[in-house]
Amino acid sequence: MKKKILTALLTAAMAVSMLAGCGGNQSGKGDKQASGSGGEGGGGTFIVPVNADTTNCLTPYDAYGADDRLMTYGPCYDPLFIVNKDETRWYLAESLEAVADDGCHYQMKLRDGMTWHDGEPITVDDVIFSIKVLQDGSNATDASNVRYDGNDLTAEKIDDLTVNLTLAQPYSAFETEFGRLQIFPEHVFDGNTHIIDNTEALTKGIGSGPFKLKEINAGESIVYEKYDDYYREPASLDEVVIKVMPDESAQEAALQSGEISMMRITSQTKLEKYQSDDEYTVYNIPEGRLNYMAYNYQSPNMKDINARKAIALALNNEEIVQGAYGSEDLAIPATNFCSPENLYYNDEMKGYQQNIEEAKKLAEETGLTEKTLHYIYNQNRPNMKETAQIVQQQLKEIGVSVEIEGVDSSAFFQHLFASWITGTPVEDTSWDLATNGMDQLNADPASKLTSWTGDNLEIGFYVSPETKELWKKASQALTTEDRDKYYKELQVQMNEDYSMYPMANTNYVIAARKEFTGLNEIMRVPIFEDYTKIHMTN
Repeated sequence: MKKKILTALLTAAMAVSMLAGCGGNQSGKGDKQASGSGGEGGGGTFIVPVNADTTNCLTPYDAYGADDRLMTYGPCYDPLFIVNKDETRWYLAESLEAVADDGCHYQMKLRDGMTWHDGEPITVDDVIFSIKVLQDGSNATDASNVRYDGNDLTAEKIDDLTVNLTLAQPYSAFETEFGRLQIFPEHVFDGNTHIIDNTEALTKGIGSGPFKLKEINAGESIVYEKYDDYYREPASLDEVVIKVMPDESAQEAALQSGEISMMRITSQTKLEKYQSDDEYTVYNIPEGRLNYMAYNYQSPNMKDINARKAIALALNNEEIVQGAYGSEDLAIPATNFCSPENLYYNDEMKGYQQNIEEAKKLAEETGLTEKTLHYIYNQNRPNMKETAQIVQQQLKEIGVSVEIEGVDSSAFFQHLFASWITGTPVEDTSWDLATNGMDQLNADPASKLTSWTGDNLEIGFYVSPETKELWKKASQALTTEDRDKYYKELQVQMNEDYSMYPMANTNYVIAARKEFTGLNEIMRVPIFEDYTKIHMTN
């Protein structure tokens, strides 16, 4: 702890080996264009489609886990810094250092000379205000980047550019969680931390990023224009447009007509189509997301560990991923609750191995063969329906009947996290199995601590005493060696508990019009962390 904590974290890094692009004109050429300083072109408008209407709020206080909102805020708001398993990228902050050996005391310095899009200076006062907004329970927002294991981060101003940060107890994901904070201007909200009802201020969109708000077209689009006084090198593009377009067919037609600049690909058929078309470049970016199957621990059918084990041993994960996604370009089989993009990922684990005879025996012993299980999936997310259908067929092989139901996102999460969302014990035995995706935006697995422990969450998910103890040890460990040890043990323990079934580690695959380069400069989801990397060529 006597050196920069962020440097210490990176000792657990492993090299990323992902394809920069998979088709058309990308081989070698795309990388050379993207790595330039923008001299090959300039100006232009980059149009990004999103599935949800994000035009009603332009203040990043409620976006954690919501990719569409994070993509909407990206051009306009910079984070403090971003830590992943390979490096630390500094934005508004220029440094974060531990000032004690207890894992609880840090000092952060902001860059000098930064301004908000209305010309006001960016200072530590804005950082402290943003922390207090997220910690203000009346805003009904997620505070996981400023509240750790139930304890609030405290911040003390030293001067306009320096702030001391204090944790109640060591938390290994502090740097990754806190760094992603996109602060917002105190003066716009007159210092009032209750912002949820301040519609006028929330839609002003006065940010810190390379693009500033130009116009909002309610329900349709947000137009950003280049901010010339940006504290880093100004963007090459003239404009970025976030366009609301939930229909996948409409997105494809718009891409081909030039109405949008890129779109996500989620099927093998479309992947092959755009790989073979020289008008487009295909990029493959590790999403850092785990798609998994949850067992509802409230359901009497899932209380018995042998019932959960029967289901796990009946499944063939490679067949599920191949059938639902069609290609390792889109997803690879998962082995545990971590993503390969995480620090401390246990790459020695093989995951669950199919054993039909043992699965049949356990299914009969636990009475699963005499019941019909109810399986719900999020119908608004790609590949979930296909996954459910394959699971249904594989469980049929051991005599277990499954009825599957697609549920829209809002209702789905009300089922999956019934008690966690409401904050009170809620009984929901209407489902037995569910397929969900867990984002892993940050490098440290401790960022998932609140997702897998806590009295209300444990009503619906099984968390063993051994798992809880390992979570505590790992998240509070002071050295990278201890964190690595405990987190790798934790990944094994959760599999031994049959607390969930890891299915797929997904990739974010993009088809982009060939005139745009730099889309893969930063291999991270949400995509386009730094819009200054994107260029439009002639």
